[in-house]
Amino acid sequence: MAFTPKSTSTNSQTDIAFAQNGRSYLSLVQNGTNVKLAPRSDWSEMRNAEHFVQFYEADTFLLDSLSGFIGAGLGAGDACIVVATEVHRQGLEERLKDNGLDLAAVRARGKYISLDAGETLSKFMVNGSPDPQRFTEVIGELVTRAAKSGSHVRIFGEMVALLWMEGNAAAAIRLEELWNELQNNLPPFSLFCAYAMHGFNGEAYGAQFTEICGQHARVIPGESYTALASPDERLLAISLLQQKANSLEAEIAERKAVEERLRALEKRKDEFISMASHELKTPVTSLKGFTQVLHRRFKKRDDEESLRFLSIMDTQLNKLTRLINDLLDISKMQQGRLDYREDPFDLNALVQEVVENLQAGISTHQLLIVDRTEAQVVGDRDRVGQVLMNLLANAIKYSPKADTVIVRVSKDQQNAIVSVQDFGIGIDPAHHELIFGQFYQVTDAEEKTYPGLGVGLYISAEIIRRHAGRI
Repeated sequence: MAFTPKSTSTNSQTDIAFAQNGRSYLSLVQNGTNVKLAPRSDWSEMRNAEHFVQFYEADTFLLDSLSGFIGAGLGAGDACIVVATEVHRQGLEERLKDNGLDLAAVRARGKYISLDAGETLSKFMVNGSPDPQRFTEVIGELVTRAAKSGSHVRIFGEMVALLWMEGNAAAAIRLEELWNELQNNLPPFSLFCAYAMHGFNGEAYGAQFTEICGQHARVIPGESYTALASPDERLLAISLLQQKANSLEAEIAERKAVEERLRALEKRKDEFISMASHELKTPVTSLKGFTQVLHRRFKKRDDEESLRFLSIMDTQLNKLTRLINDLLDISKMQQGRLDYREDPFDLNALVQEVVENLQAGISTHQLLIVDRTEAQVVGDRDRVGQVLMNLLANAIKYSPKADTVIVRVSKDQQNAIVSVQDFGIGIDPAHHELIFGQFYQVTDAEEKTYPGLGVGLYISAEIIRRHAGRI
């Protein structure tokens, strides 16, 4: 290590600029400890075979860095290759011209080669991954040609960034590996890669960010850090980042703990629902049986008043049975144990059957089938019938001031379609996604609630989803 100190002493620290392996660093000696900060961007010194990465927050900063890297290379007689997006190539060339560089002349001497990143990428990508042989043929030939004059070669490659922004992280990392392999087999060249920092937002990218950094000999942070002039400002920035990182880690840990307590409470709730519904089913079945026995006895005695009471009891037991069955269905759905049959059936006939059965038990509404279409479908007839029953029951329940529900059966080229229309309180658009959740119930404009557990549409949506349909 060679020192050429330029020091400025204060009460407790000394700032020293020094050179190490041909690079210029800013160092801080504090209380006898040497603290190395980020390297300065001295692009004229990058003549060795180095693969480095620049992270940036704004295109302006990237273009300033890129014009410094390429401009210094062209000024030193290096051959420069730019593989970038059209916008970045245009921005670079405008800056180079503003700095007095004759691009036409350096192009004519073969010192400046500019290629489109997307087009170049397409020449060696196979099934979403860079093919090693094609990459070597396309890029290796380009580097070899540029180095023929004996010049050092500088390359800016934006292809990895394109892959990353497309969501193909594996291909981006593999391409970084291929660049490193190419550096071992060709004349020396310096390689400048760049990624936008916003492409790494989120905890999920932590491991991949570290892996990308590990593919490079040098990592240059974004402008919010490198633009800071003094060591004190940079140390303060590091401290603030550490504080933010620690706070974020603590917040993430707290959120995970809360989520775990909730994934646990939800499990206990599901277990309780399953247990309670099973325990309730047996006594309700017994009560149902006893009401049938009593019904036959009172009918023989011609006891009309007792028969009326039994009819009311039977109606309430039917409601309780439906609620228990709904809870059992939810439990089975969540455990993936709800069975479905796949048989062909006539949808129009099923709609007619459900409407007639429901109409026989109600007098408040008239259920009208206004459109019919022959539609043969494959699925679980009973489960689809359950969905129709839920939709019709909801239409009746939520339209207490109306007396008509309209049902239509139609089809297009791919789908059989059943629609149920009522003339009740309607559904505010804010509730459209929520109504298919468990135990969710819509209220009217006066915040009036309606009877039921709020599970019918949840079950219906799950049944239709299992049939590869939509509701």
